[in-house]
Amino acid sequence: MPALIRVANVYDVPPGSSTLVEADGQFLALFNVGGTFYAIDDACPHQGASLSEGEIRGCVVICPWHGWEFDVTNGKLLTQPGILNAVTYPVVVEGDAVLVEV
Repeated sequence: MPALIRVANVYDVPPGSSTLVEADGQFLALFNVGGTFYAIDDACPHQGASLSEGEIRGCVVICPWHGWEFDVTNGKLLTQPGILNAVTYPVVVEGDAVLVEV
């Protein structure tokens, strides 16, 4: 059964930034896009680079190793053909707490 796990405070991740968080043993990249939070697997599905270290352009994160681009709102791979999408996780904000459902 999925559980909501507190991974950060809203002020820990300013708009336009990301951070690496851990939720129930899983490493996730947490993004703040204009005040809305999104979480995806931190490991790029291509070769495992840390997506939380990638450049962010709006709702797109660019993998720091090979430049693959993912939409952080739905995990879709934008730059290469295929099915290597990033896994996404629901995010809930309660007060100043950011929680991820894993």
